[in-house]
Amino acid sequence: MRFCVLAVCMGVFVANLSFAMAADSDNELEAELAALGLGEEFHKQAEQEVKEALDARGAGGAQGAIPKPTVTATVYKTDDMWEDEDDEPDYLAIRKMKDMFPKRGDAMRLNQKNFDEEVFSGDQDFTLIMFYSKWCKQCQFQAPSFRAAAKRFKNDKKIKIGAVNQEGNYDLSVRFDTEPNDPIIFYAHKNPEIDGDLKLYEGEVSFAALLQFIGSRGTEMIKVESYVRPLYPPGDTAVDLSLEWDNFNDTIFNKEKNVLVQFYAGWSEFCQVDAQNYTVIAARMGLKHPDTTVVAAIDVDKHERLADRYDIQGLPAYWLFNTSATKDTDAMKYTGDHNGAMVINEAEAFIASGGSKIPDGMKHEHPIHPKPWDEIVKDMNERQAKEDEKDAQERDEQIKRATERREKLLQKKAVKDAKKEKKEKATAKDDKKDDL
Repeated sequence: MRFCVLAVCMGVFVANLSFAMAADSDNELEAELAALGLGEEFHKQAEQEVKEALDARGAGGAQGAIPKPTVTATVYKTDDMWEDEDDEPDYLAIRKMKDMFPKRGDAMRLNQKNFDEEVFSGDQDFTLIMFYSKWCKQCQFQAPSFRAAAKRFKNDKKIKIGAVNQEGNYDLSVRFDTEPNDPIIFYAHKNPEIDGDLKLYEGEVSFAALLQFIGSRGTEMIKVESYVRPLYPPGDTAVDLSLEWDNFNDTIFNKEKNVLVQFYAGWSEFCQVDAQNYTVIAARMGLKHPDTTVVAAIDVDKHERLADRYDIQGLPAYWLFNTSATKDTDAMKYTGDHNGAMVINEAEAFIASGGSKIPDGMKHEHPIHPKPWDEIVKDMNERQAKEDEKDAQERDEQIKRATERREKLLQKKAVKDAKKEKKEKATAKDDKKDDL
């Protein structure tokens, strides 16, 4: 009985082994088994013994028939299978990637140890530094142009061009508030003394543009305006885009119309979400209430004075001027259901009723009116004063760090000079002995 059970188990093992070996004739395991005399003839013999044992036992028995083993395969995900799940970089692969800026390349490799000494302690007329990451696609596109510019000015001692790999220099990345997935380029006129002297380069990153920028010592920057898709193409929507400073009062203080004004910016993701519903609302109001309502939109980037007039701090912002409005403080703010997207039905009722049909989501805070202009000016001045104070404090801290940095460099230089002087004295002493 024990022999039968052992033979059956051995047969199942061999059967599984045969299946795996048949799937890949070049399998190293098969070669090893063959060398031990466990090749094809052994398999056939083992299968025959299992068959005889089963026939002798019968289909019944105490434990019934032995089920056929289930063969499963482990599926390992390939790179393509991960593409839609996340954009996390493969850090093991990154370590094997070739660096965009080699150690002995034309652009100086800057790191946490040499950054301050190279950037803030030289006598260069112009400085250009690129923060990059090896896995960043945009960095890969821009690196050749940056390397070419570094090569062009390599022999110019008054031009210092360097690169910082953010993956291994996290302190520098945090210090200059850079993003590892974006290339950032800083520049400085003359010899920078503090971090704030490094300004953000906002021009085109091409060899020609960098050549012109460096050659002009930072006075000629070629900018490429990025295309921003208009949220409300003129003539394609019912949204009124004609409002500006000169005609604004005549439009919003119309005793015959309820006017809803959206303050927006094309680059704002929240505005992009609301734009679709806002377009529908404008079309519906134009069909249902063409003579009594106006649905308008104002681009804050083009009309900063109007944005300041209502102290716009977040986008999008909606202000309703009903037929009884005669001054700015009469406007009522529409906040909707606070879920970040305008609800068409509640907004329609709110506009058509002149603000009397209040959505449930804003009843607890309605009405919100703009502050008087003198209060808005006061708030703006206070915010600016806080920003100025914050900038001043940051600059003071940078100056303090720069002073400490210079002192350390001077101490380092003093030690280096002392060692050099000692070595020279020793050499001179040896030379004197030789003369004697």
